[in-house]
Amino acid sequence: MSELIKIETDQSVAQVIEKIQNRASDFDFIIRNIFNMADEFKNHGVEVQNDFEYYSIMLCNPQKAYESITKKPLRGAALLPPKQVVVFKENEKTVISYVAVEENDIKAIMPEDEMFQKGLANSCSKIKELIQLAGRVEVNAPVFETEESLEYA
Repeated sequence: MSELIKIETDQSVAQVIEKIQNRASDFDFIIRNIFNMADEFKNHGVEVQNDFEYYSIMLCNPQKAYESITKKPLRGAALLPPKQVVVFKENEKTVISYVAVEENDIKAIMPEDEMFQKGLANSCSKIKELIQLAGRVEVNAPVFETEESLEYA
């Protein structure tokens, strides 16, 4: 089953976005776009609070994506949404959120496409690792965390 991930950190939104930008290539991704949703909403006539911080980060592996949709164009409908990470402020914390799509969920909508099921689930797993890394606060002393914990200082 797909998983909604929510990681809270004391880092600023800008610090988290910078970490994602700096480490995306370690996970075979580029940042295709970062949408400042305050600006997006304002551009469409919405009055936005001055302290509204909400960003949508679109990750991509261009070569893999191109090869995938060239083989089966329908994959594009399922390929793009799971590559969105959102970063925002909530209750004085910065939140990194993401929906990690599991292999069985892809299987349910594209049962004949085993290669895509595995590939997309693997990409989602890499994004999950990337955002967990981005949520960590860098310190000089070692930090011990459990795998179950998705909240970081």
